[in-house]
Parts: sequence; structure tokens; C-alpha cells
Amino acid sequence: VQAHRRWNACGSGTAASASCTMLLTDVGAEDKEGIPLKESSKAKMGLHSREEEDMEYLGLSSEVPPPLSASLASLSYSKSCSATPSRRVVLKRSKLEVEEDEGIGSTPKLAVPKRRLHKGSSGSNRRITGGGGGLADMLSMSATATVDHSPTISLHTDLHDVHLYVLSNWVFQLIHARPSMQSFQNEVLPLLISRQYRGVEAAFGPTAWKKVEGNRERLRKVVRELDGIAEDGRAVVACNQVSTLLGMYASGKMSGGLGSFLPNEDDVGINPADDLDATELDPDSFPTSKHPFVVSAQVLSREASSLTLRACTLPSLLYGCSEVTSQTLQLDPTLSTALVPNGARLSTKFNSIILPKCSMGEKVQTKACTIGKSVVLGDRAKLNNVVVMDGVSIGSNTVLQNSLVGVGAQIGENCNLKDCQVGPGAVVPSGTKTVEKGEAFHV
Repeated sequence: VQAHRRWNACGSGTAASASCTMLLTDVGAEDKEGIPLKESSKAKMGLHSREEEDMEYLGLSSEVPPPLSASLASLSYSKSCSATPSRRVVLKRSKLEVEEDEGIGSTPKLAVPKRRLHKGSSGSNRRITGGGGGLADMLSMSATATVDHSPTISLHTDLHDVHLYVLSNWVFQLIHARPSMQSFQNEVLPLLISRQYRGVEAAFGPTAWKKVEGNRERLRKVVRELDGIAEDGRAVVACNQVSTLLGMYASGKMSGGLGSFLPNEDDVGINPADDLDATELDPDSFPTSKHPFVVSAQVLSREASSLTLRACTLPSLLYGCSEVTSQTLQLDPTLSTALVPNGARLSTKFNSIILPKCSMGEKVQTKACTIGKSVVLGDRAKLNNVVVMDGVSIGSNTVLQNSLVGVGAQIGENCNLKDCQVGPGAVVPSGTKTVEKGEAFHV
């Protein structure tokens, strides 16, 4: 939220405001020699791995939000902002989509529209640097503009979108104006990324403007708000004036008085709306104004990313449980025991937690597991990276790996289940073996 506010803080150096700010996590990992690991290798090592359909090419511009003015920087909320600034997102495409021709001899191509490289100094080169592998280390493109706002774009495949977004109010008006778009991920967000340099007007588009009167009023309202015109036609205080007033207010609070909060005498009686007649829109023609905006991303550090994830798939849920268990066991024993129920068994060596009232047979092995209450484990049962809910019964000589077992399920003897889900109350006959990855057993 604070990163989103930074783009809208009206500092010097940019005329664009934020439309959407997304949260990205760093899920990359390297081996001892610093070579990036594949997803399959990360899964074997118990790290956060992704399915191929969840991987994306993400292009981040080096453009960052402008520095806060001294007045806004003095406010308490700005001091809580992350030290790492958010970045403009100029590209977001599925890895499968980019590499759909892979395997037939064609080299995958990733095209970046020239306008997304923004304006650069005359004769300079725009550099696209690779991050996370998958593409060439550097591509070059010349630019002929006069101001260099965005000299580089870094391409990443090691960043993950956790589907957490902060949206500006006008984006909701855009969604109402385009009812045919059903998916924010697959339709609204790509539209915002592609139209951010062309402006809010281009995001709404002339087609919707012509067809529906309600859409014309929506865009008129959005443009008025962006121009600082209130509903009654009066101009609101410009953004830099608000910044100054807030700074005065903060200074007044610290000094014990608010005398300097009053406007200058020269400003009294002036109606700013007198100078805004030119911004009025012709009711019959699509507006020719242009209000650029930004789609930005706040990227968490690798350490902060370890427990920031969407546990919506089996691998991510298992990884999240394993990471919570690992971090709990790393705490001081007086602290870790206070976080689990009385009678729970903690195994730092095998990174496992076994809750009370469990019955364990002989030579049972549990590694990177979370075992619920009142679970029965038969002799020589082997569990690796498994989450077992309460009241489960697992027979002797059964092997479970990378799996989730629901409440009250019963698994027979001599079973071999890998990468599967056993539903609540399900009964798995003795001797059952999984045939394919992701297999599910239900009642």
C-alpha cells in the first residue's frame, strides 16, 4: 500500500500516477557455484518450486517512484515504506506462451514494444538485461528521444506473482466500462500494462465510449478527478499544494502550533477552476487528453519471500507447512514449545512436528512432516514432506511422500503414495500405489 502511495505522492520527475501495484516474491535459488536451479531441483531440495504454467517472464523497468517531497517525507506513514522502491512493470507474459514453439527447433522470442522502453537520450541504447535466465543476457535498441527516464529493463523468471494487488479507484470504473473482461489476471492486468504509456483514455478505449453513454460519463468523471476537478465543477487543491499543506501540518504538530498552516494572503479569493475550462470534455467526441499511469511492483527480498506465498497448490502448501515448521524449530526451545500444544513432539533433526495423542509404531520415520492430533502410524511407516490432518490412520510399511492426507482418512498397509491428495474420510485399500502425479483419493 505504501509503495502504491509513493507513485501518487506527486514528487518531482513524473507526471504518471499508479493504477496498480502488485506484490512479487523472489523464489530463485542457486547451487554452490551460483548457477540457478531448475524447478525440479528446487523441489527435491525442499525449496519453493513452481509448476511450469505458474512461471512468467516479468520485465521491470529501472524507473522507480520519485523521491517524496520534504513535507510528505516527514509524515509517519511515509517512514514505514520499504527501503526497496517499487519498479514499473513493462512486461508480464506466461513462460508457456513465450516458449510455445520450444521443442520444434524454433528459438523462443520475447518482443518488447518500443514504446515500453520509454524515452531515452538521443543516440543512446536501451538495454534489456536478463535476470533469472531463459533469454539472452542483453538486447539492444536505439532510442531518439531527449530524456532518459528508463535506461534498462531487467527480465526475470525467478519472480513470482502472489496475486496481491492495490488498485486506484479509476481502475474499478474501467472494469465496469469493459464488462466483457472476466479475469483480472488474464485480461485487466495485461491491458493496464500495455496501455500505461498511452494513458487512462486509451485504457478505456474509443469503442466503449461510442457504444454506451454510461461509459462516457465514467471516463469524464475519471478525467475530471485526475485533473483535480471536484464533482461540483470546482477545482480541488493541486497535489503539490496538498503536499505542502501536509508538511506544514506535520511541522505544526511537532512544534505545538499550526499557525503556518494558513494559506498565503495572495491566494485568498482565487478560484482555481477559472483556469480549467480547457479541460472540459466534448460530450460527443473521445477525449484527446492523455493521462499516463504506472503499473508497478514491489519485490520482496528472498528472505522475506520464504513465507509469502499463495498456498493454492499441493507443492506450495507443503512448502509453506515445512517452512513454518522449520522456522519454529529454529527458535529458542522456550519460545518454540509455547507455539505448539502441550504434549507435542518437536524434531529439529528431521524438521517435523507431531501433535499430541498420536500412536507411533516401531521404526516409524517422519521427515519434514506435520502430523495432526490422534494419528495412528503403523510399524515401519515412512513419511517424507507430508501433512497429515487429525484422526488419520496409516498402516504398516506404507510410504508417503509429498502428499496431503485429510481429516479421518484411512490408508491401508503396504501402500506407496507420492505427490497425491487423500481427501477427508477417504479409505485407501492396502497395497495401493499412485500411478500419476497429483492423483487424488476421495470418499
